[in-house]
Amino acid sequence: MDQPATARDDNGRGIRDLMGLLALPALWLGKDGRTVLRLMAQAVERLVPLRFSMVEASILPGDACDAFLRIDGADTGAGAMAAWRAASAHWPRTASIAASGGEQKPTPIGPLRIIRLELGVSTLGGGVWFGSDAPDFPSFTQLAVLRAAASLAATGLQAARMAHERAEADRLKDEFLAMLGHELRNPLAPIRAGAGLWQAEGVTPEQIRRTGAIMERQVQHMTHLVDDLLDVSRLSTGTVVLDNAVLDLRDVAGLAVEQSRSQIDAKRHLLRLELPDTPCTVRGDCKRLVQILANLLGNAVRYTPPGGRITLSMRATPTTVGVTVADTGIGIEPAMLGKIFEWFTQVERSTERSDAGLGLGLALARRLAGLHGGTLHAASRGLGHGSEFEMVLPRAQPAAASTPALPEDAPAASPSLKVLVVDDNQDAGITIGMLLEALGHTASVVHHPYAALELAASFQPDVFLLDIGLPGIDGYELARRLRALPGLGPFWMIALTGFGQARDQRNAFDAGFDFHCTKPVDIAVLDKIFSGIAAQKALLDQH
Repeated sequence: MDQPATARDDNGRGIRDLMGLLALPALWLGKDGRTVLRLMAQAVERLVPLRFSMVEASILPGDACDAFLRIDGADTGAGAMAAWRAASAHWPRTASIAASGGEQKPTPIGPLRIIRLELGVSTLGGGVWFGSDAPDFPSFTQLAVLRAAASLAATGLQAARMAHERAEADRLKDEFLAMLGHELRNPLAPIRAGAGLWQAEGVTPEQIRRTGAIMERQVQHMTHLVDDLLDVSRLSTGTVVLDNAVLDLRDVAGLAVEQSRSQIDAKRHLLRLELPDTPCTVRGDCKRLVQILANLLGNAVRYTPPGGRITLSMRATPTTVGVTVADTGIGIEPAMLGKIFEWFTQVERSTERSDAGLGLGLALARRLAGLHGGTLHAASRGLGHGSEFEMVLPRAQPAAASTPALPEDAPAASPSLKVLVVDDNQDAGITIGMLLEALGHTASVVHHPYAALELAASFQPDVFLLDIGLPGIDGYELARRLRALPGLGPFWMIALTGFGQARDQRNAFDAGFDFHCTKPVDIAVLDKIFSGIAAQKALLDQH
């Protein structure tokens, strides 16, 4: 039996309306979420006789629920919105799923039949009310149109969110690269100036000494930046390995203060220590715990104007040990308290704060505290009222406590060793060769692995100092071949490389290296290694 003409017309109009809605996504391409929802409401008004549409949704993840209202095809102001929100408190909060779902409810413009539809089935956290004074609202066709529009809008809202997140990621990347360039150029400037001074005529020994100390500090700063970036990678991939022992956290705090002392003194801050008289034992990695506290102290130094006060205090309970670093600095806005532990986030980015760093210290500190089973939280009463950071760790039994090793005095000069340096970077190879000769050793430098294989037998080195990234064959393969080379006496191999991940160290030891050093190597560390090698060689020579 044929359908009545009115039914066929209604079905045909419904199909045309639905087809028209499919063109909506092309209109909101590149639009923000609020615009997407408004375009959806405008499109629906041309297809369904509505008196109002009211949308409530979180436009961006984590944002509070936003709302906007259209009455009789026009946007309304904030004043009208308040009245409608009060009225909607009594409306149904469940989604209408059938044409019979329209319920007559009181509204600020009179009784209307209303329905609510969710913006998709995911956790977008939003919905839309539609209202009409038509007695049959919503008809089957109208409900189909409204549901299709809400579904398309949910997809558009999700796309707008993703576009915003991509734009935000690009912005943060650009800010990070700009800050990284700034942080690298700062130490490079005195290094370059120092190199120029050393080449100038009439330079005095005192100028050379002072310039050398400045250049050493700047190299340490650059090394710290690189180490922080590598720690980001290690923590993100879960490859940080802790060397745990039972420690007295008071001793750890002392090492952190010693490491931060030059920064504190440079800004004329007053540092106050409030440590208990009894041991505060925890189980953890000494190096990493020092890193956490040094980062907190460095943050206090950085964001406290010169002449401020910094307090490091410690308290213990039967189950926990807490360390607090408080300052009289610029403080933290309440909105930033939840963000300062995110990667590459800073309280303030400006040209006035030239030592702002990369925004990694606090993020690294919290994640390292978490690896120790602890927590790290921040508190501040707002801008101008300073800030306070508290780390809380599980307390350990004191019986097995050990004291972290304090910095050692410079080792005594070691007997002369014959060293073959292999580095394809000619400047790096020649410089390390000159350094070794200044330390009293005999050094020969080559820049290709095959040259090292040819020279080894005639030079008879005591030590091979090898780069890893070499042309032809890498340092690992060169080490294996040197180990297999006949006619050599006892020798030791040191990997001196820019590859510093844990897997790089394992690869080096698997290839036959005795030591692994990451560039740029600390002179004291290198000299200590050579002193140990010289001692071992002396024992072998006695036998």
